[in-house]
Amino acid sequence: MPWSPLLPIRRALRVLATLSAGLLAAQSPAPWFSQHEQFQLGPARQSPEVRTFSLGHAKFTFTGRWAPLLRGDREIGLFLEGKGELEYVSAYEPEGPVFSRNLKDATSLVTVPSGSTQTLRLPFTRARLLTPSGAPIPWVGVEASGLEEPRKAFEDRWRKVDGYRPSQLLASQAANAPDRPVGILELEGPDWNFLYRYDSVNSGVERLDLQRPFPKSLDALKGWSYLLPMSSQPLGRDPKKGGLLARFALSALDVDLRTEDNRQATVVVQERILPIQDGLRVLPFEFLSDIATGTDQRKLTLTRVTDAQGNALEFSHANDHLAVRLNGPAKAGEPLLLKFEYQGDFLVSPRGDNFWQLGVRGSWYPQPEHMAEESYLFHASVRTKGDWHAFLPGDTVRREKDGAWNLVETRSTQPICFATILGGKYFTEEETREGLTIRVASYAFKGGQALKVIKDQAFNVLRYYRNFLGPYPFKELTIVEKNEWGYGQAPPGMTYITREAFEQISNIRNMQEFADLVGEFGGRVSIQTMDVRHVLAHELAHQYWGTVVKMGSPEDQWITESFADYCAALYERDFKSQGHYNRNVAQWKRAATEVHEAGPIPLANEVRRKDGYEGFKIRTGLLYSKGPLLLTSLHQELGDQVFFTWLKSTQTNFRWKFAPTRRIFDLLGFITKKDYTVFYETYFWGTALPPVK
Repeated sequence: MPWSPLLPIRRALRVLATLSAGLLAAQSPAPWFSQHEQFQLGPARQSPEVRTFSLGHAKFTFTGRWAPLLRGDREIGLFLEGKGELEYVSAYEPEGPVFSRNLKDATSLVTVPSGSTQTLRLPFTRARLLTPSGAPIPWVGVEASGLEEPRKAFEDRWRKVDGYRPSQLLASQAANAPDRPVGILELEGPDWNFLYRYDSVNSGVERLDLQRPFPKSLDALKGWSYLLPMSSQPLGRDPKKGGLLARFALSALDVDLRTEDNRQATVVVQERILPIQDGLRVLPFEFLSDIATGTDQRKLTLTRVTDAQGNALEFSHANDHLAVRLNGPAKAGEPLLLKFEYQGDFLVSPRGDNFWQLGVRGSWYPQPEHMAEESYLFHASVRTKGDWHAFLPGDTVRREKDGAWNLVETRSTQPICFATILGGKYFTEEETREGLTIRVASYAFKGGQALKVIKDQAFNVLRYYRNFLGPYPFKELTIVEKNEWGYGQAPPGMTYITREAFEQISNIRNMQEFADLVGEFGGRVSIQTMDVRHVLAHELAHQYWGTVVKMGSPEDQWITESFADYCAALYERDFKSQGHYNRNVAQWKRAATEVHEAGPIPLANEVRRKDGYEGFKIRTGLLYSKGPLLLTSLHQELGDQVFFTWLKSTQTNFRWKFAPTRRIFDLLGFITKKDYTVFYETYFWGTALPPVK
């Protein structure tokens, strides 16, 4: 994704502070979806004999009372109360160090290693098992009673888990792939609660999550909890071989947004969906529902979903998830047009500042779950009032007054992802050189000399990248100041960068405020001034690494982050000095040495730590230090000519496409006539440090 050194922490704070009232405030699902929400409890049974059940890499044993969960007269699971144990095996070798350390750090539990596997045993006293695709579980026993009340209390607790919507998975399985296995096991134990999911339909993973309560300081979220991922094993694809997961593709996104007060907005979104899997009946999305800002509660309400003929479609929207039921099975390769109409007070101005942002992969439009499902032509019209103006991806079609509205309309002629919209009180200044227009928007005041410096550097950086990455991919670049500190971010044709770039100073008081906020969640943050010139060069490199050449999965995020940071270092080498480049390499090596044993580069996003800053440090150390160090090693081996040929060939061969890492290494092997499999396995998928002089 576009780079931001504070992004992992900011996301963690968002998870802890938003969206947990989703189910409580949820709309009632449409009639067809309701059958996947509620189940009847069948006759209870009890047996002193040990009972077992297995699915994927999970097996549990149990003695006690149980009762079937029924949908009509069909058994789709069990509710259990007694003495049980789950045995979970992580057989996905790359996640071995990640799983064991995640678990130990969060719970003090330990795994038992055996060869390339890690085994965990979890005791439990209550559980709910959902297996809608399986045959009834043939357990027998004597009649028992007394499970209705425990079962009700149990389900009430699990309804208050943020971001957890099992009914939509069950609906997708029933409609799209009734022959594919799905399993959900909610466990409550004496010390820890866990969630096991086997999902071969939507997410394509087998995973184990720890359930954790929100901090007591968040009064609005009392009684609510969230899921902390511990283990994730891919199903149906091999990330090492470059396999991507996509059931359908969002190929065109059209947005019409209007806001009169920069809080309430009405939106009409049209999406062109290209089915890849034949016979789809339910389309699942991530989509905002409820937002807790810390001072109030906000809501996004989806009022209507229609198809190309204007027919209304049933949907279920709650807890940041949306499922839409089509009126008939989709045919692979035949596009669908869906229209979503929604409204609400979901435009949030942080700290009361004069701007709001609908963020990168922020689910502000119905967003496919998988990155490989988003590569769309983008068109949008945004109308604001007063002295607020909007900025968004795409080349400008119109930026003018439309009656009382301030209208901006943009369009992209190439497929993008990571669309974002920002509105606020800004002063803009732009300049065109060699057919490229660079627009700089400073927050709340005229930027003066800073705007000229930023424009000049942006032109210089893009002129430099043109030599080995190709022409800048758009006609325009908009650089927007964020009234925050310490990071940058680069949606298509845009760059967000914080106040240092405009003021060239660090504000220790505001940085300390952020550090104090992180501290509330058990983390810490070091206060230091970022290198604005390096950050801007890094962000501009994202127009190539992340926008033109896309990441199709979280395992491939180094393609956006590591390549962008290495290109920024090359710019510093050639426009500052070799010493600047050497200092970058030394810094990467120090940081990578501290974190490389925590896990491989492709699993950087799977690392979890109780100390939020420690997790942030490991993730950034892998993506922003070990990744560039790996490129340094290759550059030293190949020399300038071959290395730059590889970069330019990657941009050419994967232009406007997803680029699995395996295929990028295959391209390197084709250029050099050398097999890089051992290098790929040892340094990218392994935890070893690459050799660097």
